[in-house]
Amino acid sequence: MVIFRPAREDDLSAIYEVFYQNEILDNPEPPPASNTPPYLLHVLQTGMLHVAEQDGKILAYAGAITRGTTTFLTDLFVRPDQQSGQLGKTLLHSVLPQNNLVHFTVSSSDYRALALYIRAGMRPQWPVFALRLKKPGCEWPVQSDIESIEAAPGDPALIRLDEQISGRLRPADHLYWIREEQAVPLWFRRQGQVVGYGYIRLDAGTIWYPHACSIGPVGATSPEVAANCVMAAIHWAIQQAEVIYLEVPGLHPCLATLLERGFHISYVDTFVSTSMKPFFDAQRYIPSGGDLF
Repeated sequence: MVIFRPAREDDLSAIYEVFYQNEILDNPEPPPASNTPPYLLHVLQTGMLHVAEQDGKILAYAGAITRGTTTFLTDLFVRPDQQSGQLGKTLLHSVLPQNNLVHFTVSSSDYRALALYIRAGMRPQWPVFALRLKKPGCEWPVQSDIESIEAAPGDPALIRLDEQISGRLRPADHLYWIREEQAVPLWFRRQGQVVGYGYIRLDAGTIWYPHACSIGPVGATSPEVAANCVMAAIHWAIQQAEVIYLEVPGLHPCLATLLERGFHISYVDTFVSTSMKPFFDAQRYIPSGGDLF
């Protein structure tokens, strides 16, 4: 019999194994599994993490975090040999109960997952492009009127600006990025005025690119300066790492420029939400990535 229950800290390595098996599926030369990523403990401690278990074996898991009036589905993975059953559906409803909060996630390219989210009331709104720049060989041009200045970790003003732009107050996530992913917070200024903020996460790679530097979140005060803020963040990051990674909403004005300058699309996800009224402006916000958005 399958048991559905809240996860415990001693489940995390088995939970990561479920994720890993999905990540390397059909790949003839998969990379080795890494250590259990710290974001799973972060979700367990600051959100909800549930598992489906049978005879002591974790078959599937789902995670979600609530910030303000929104709940983000961070994960929903089922072991490849257990898919097409009801495990995913049951776990989805266990971490996204019926309430008045906005439920949203970034759907994978698996059409079965997208169909599950749509049936749960989330509607597709726009694509999210995972972009990668590998081994850049030249200087990254940046608008001369945008200045990047390191911010103090945990700066209340930066956390408030992120709340205004991302639509969520989330000091615990800011602390996580800095503590666990060696994130550097930045202010972006033009003529002395703050026009945006961003995080360069130096230790936030993937199993495919473990040493990649991830960019995000990046927020701008207006769509007119949004692309320049992202370019300034990349200019800063490119001096620190050989592989740069970020996720870009399809509506963001920086997308075409990044592709013109050498970024490649790794994959395309879909932003889905129960609210058709956005709680943030996708023309001036780059998310932190699939784990926490």
